[in-house]
Amino acid sequence: MNLELTTRNVELTPTIEKRLRRALEKIGRILDDAAKVHVILAAEKHRFLTEIIVTWRDHQFTGMAETDDLYSSVTEAIDRLRRQTLKQKEKFAARRRATRKLVKTLPVESPAPEVRIVRAPRYSVKPLTPDEAAELLLKSNDHFLVFRNAETDRVAVLYKRTDGHLGLIEP
Repeated sequence: MNLELTTRNVELTPTIEKRLRRALEKIGRILDDAAKVHVILAAEKHRFLTEIIVTWRDHQFTGMAETDDLYSSVTEAIDRLRRQTLKQKEKFAARRRATRKLVKTLPVESPAPEVRIVRAPRYSVKPLTPDEAAELLLKSNDHFLVFRNAETDRVAVLYKRTDGHLGLIEP
């Protein structure tokens, strides 16, 4: 983990630096130590400001705190940062678990079942006009009607469409 410390009107004591390094090591374990950290410690009048910026992969996490005590300011900023990193890490883990579940639930490709041809009873193809064929089809429960077109003397198919209309297929 690459650590950069900046202080403004604050003396950096070894105890504060040790506390920061320990806490950032924990965050480094969460983020696989591939993070760049910039810590800014500042004092303004009677308050202490701590800002910790962590850059990891294409994400940037920021933990800020402002309190009367420098130690509590550092602790609050680290806690906020830890919550952000854990939330992001959980998102990555959830995404991985979801893809694993998809891989596990996909069925193993089995050979396609053989296609069977089932023969229907024969019926005679009568010469009809398309209007007569439409009347017959609407009266019956069938979904299609094969007929010989009386006008062109060719075989045609009249079928019921899902939108309620009739379709005509002529070769």
